Amino acid sequence: YHLTKGDSEKVHEMALEVLNEYQDIVTEVSHNYHFPELHVNLNGHRILPFGTAAGLDKNGDVLYPLSHLFGFLEPGTVIVTPREGYARPRVAVDNKNFDIYNTQGFPSKGLEYFLSKVQDYRERGGKAQLFVSVCGIPQEAGKLDVAYRELEILLDEINPYADGFVWNPFSPNTLALQQLRTTQEFRTSAQLISEKAGEKLKLVKMGPYDFKDAKKGQAWLDLVGAWIEGGGNGIVSVNTFMVPKEVVIQNTGVNKWGYQTAGRSGKFLQPYREHAIRDARQAFPNAVIIATGGIDSAEQALSAFEAGANALEGYTPYTFQGFGLLPKMASGIKKTLHERGYETLEFYLRYAKKTR
Repeated sequence: YHLTKGDSEKVHEMALEVLNEYQDIVTEVSHNYHFPELHVNLNGHRILPFGTAAGLDKNGDVLYPLSHLFGFLEPGTVIVTPREGYARPRVAVDNKNFDIYNTQGFPSKGLEYFLSKVQDYRERGGKAQLFVSVCGIPQEAGKLDVAYRELEILLDEINPYADGFVWNPFSPNTLALQQLRTTQEFRTSAQLISEKAGEKLKLVKMGPYDFKDAKKGQAWLDLVGAWIEGGGNGIVSVNTFMVPKEVVIQNTGVNKWGYQTAGRSGKFLQPYREHAIRDARQAFPNAVIIATGGIDSAEQALSAFEAGANALEGYTPYTFQGFGLLPKMASGIKKTLHERGYETLEFYLRYAKKTR
């Protein structure tokens, strides 16, 4: 932070550079991330059920070193054409409440750059499953042909290197994506991805909803249902929460915020995540559910599993606690399982499912 004069986005970029520079050290410490008792079967692969969320590695710059720590990675969101996003500063940090606010606007180095990174990852024998976050962006109100054409290009080009896809229509700072948040578009997008990806994992990133409002909760579940009807396997939940700029200024202490809104992620999302996972699991017993949103402790991680998640992913909690958070959470879960008389997470969740 001193070197960047408080630019939190630049700090993140420097952290990725360090990961690449010291890949040998990452490999040396990777044994601390080995927890076979916690491995689960996810779409035919036995993996450690901890992964990175979209946004942590937008362009696939650190796939290889991260693969030595996590069971799966969600790079992206990848888009076809390079995009600067909104003007900086566009990220603010609330160190007291462990939340991050952003109005980035889908910055990306584009498909061609990502392909060079994912090809290198496969050639080097990266260890983690890759569930690539993708999205085509509507260019004109009421006309979605560009968005679908871009999505098709992304699927065709990335499919040879991916183990699955996460469609992301819920980035709160990209207003054009609102056109995709209908049951029709969810069903159509799921069908397109299913045609291209076949048996690979097909998930949709879902935003949070007001769980005290029954109508909003049902509308949210209707979107998930349309996705599954179209051939999708499940969801990643939940994405960032839209808040007005006054909240950003009040909670982060920034002098000003150049945008009317921002997406809030971190500890704030915990109750939204928990309700979303429970509602989705009850409505769709066979869906694949990857939980995300403020999973920052062994207690939060186990709670997400018990609510119905198959796996967990994170971004904001790792920016506050570092990647040492993963073995800390995994060790805590392992200890709790043993205290309750269980040797593996899979067996415990099988039992927990029957008693939920």
